[in-house]
Amino acid sequence: MKFIKTILAMTLSSLLVACGGGGSDGYYNDQSNNNGNTPPPATPSTDLNEVQLTLNALKQEGQFLFGNYDATNAATAKGYIDHALDTFAQGPLQLAIDTKKAFDQNPNNFFYREKCMDSGTYANTGCYILFGDSEIKRVLNLVNPNKYADWDFDVNDNEIDGMKLSEEQIDHFTGKTMIIIFDNRNADKKYNDIWVTGVFGYPYKQSWGIIQEDQLRIVSMNETDGNYQVTLTYQDQTTETKGALSIYKDPTSTDGELYVLQNNSGFDVLINDNPKTPDAEPVNFTINSVPGDATALATYRIGTTGMQTLNLPNVSSISGTRIENESPSNNTQSFTGSIFLEGTNIFTFKQALNGTKLKFTHIFNGITYKGESINNNGTISTTLTQPSGLKF
Repeated sequence: MKFIKTILAMTLSSLLVACGGGGSDGYYNDQSNNNGNTPPPATPSTDLNEVQLTLNALKQEGQFLFGNYDATNAATAKGYIDHALDTFAQGPLQLAIDTKKAFDQNPNNFFYREKCMDSGTYANTGCYILFGDSEIKRVLNLVNPNKYADWDFDVNDNEIDGMKLSEEQIDHFTGKTMIIIFDNRNADKKYNDIWVTGVFGYPYKQSWGIIQEDQLRIVSMNETDGNYQVTLTYQDQTTETKGALSIYKDPTSTDGELYVLQNNSGFDVLINDNPKTPDAEPVNFTINSVPGDATALATYRIGTTGMQTLNLPNVSSISGTRIENESPSNNTQSFTGSIFLEGTNIFTFKQALNGTKLKFTHIFNGITYKGESINNNGTISTTLTQPSGLKF
């Protein structure tokens, strides 16, 4: 993996001296889902048993793929595909979009550094920075009221207290969130390049019918699965290095807003909701994105009509484990493939208006699952048009 390491030095606060470059049925089944990168188009498998088994796995682990998902409903079983996609949609993607909106409204809410990085690609570029839990919440609340009120942009020992974690996991899942908007000499390009880096936490609901219902996802941008790294150095000279997801808002878009992922990136999501084990269970999501490559460019578009399109043609890994004791298994799995969603409210489809449609084309294990879901007053019905003859 070739990293673009970035280093910048600044004083943001007294603490920061320098920074730089499911329900009772559970989540996971016992089916293996390992396969290579298969960006569309792909030839559907003729093995009907494999086609059905993969679909069963997707329905158990990733109802988000078909619009039948609600993070706020404790009774909704959430598989590790659900955890990964909901985190991507609500986390780095939405954070970048809301930060860009907030910046366009008032750049004075951001800290400007004339020379953003002390070394690396952005060594001769200025940038605006949004940093600090209370400051991030204050600024983002101006464009998305109350969305981030219960989020945590400074995950420390208090947030993970009581979780069974190794020292390595504690280091990985603690840290601060930083959002960076880069300047550019070209006026058309400036302030459209956005990085989200660090660690953050946000709430969701999941109940196994015992006691706990309010849950917390802790998200760490993974420095080993992405092209970009940012290192923070604190007053006591301790350091932490996290990955960064880079999103560029294309100002030449011919239809609404087009957001382009600029790098291969990944993040880990710490889940602690499974009462069958005292251990926390991380989920990993890794996306490949290569600008200019139609088979590997990851994009999100909000069209002028409100139509939304998410295209992730090269998902290299969605992986996780789920301990099961009645039929002992750690259910370690990894999906690879591509994801395509189109419609209105594609990330919160269950809250969409009655009659709203969600179109999808997903490829997993070399098998294309294409069709649409319809929202009938919160009840989601799904129909497959491919593979032919397969019922959802």
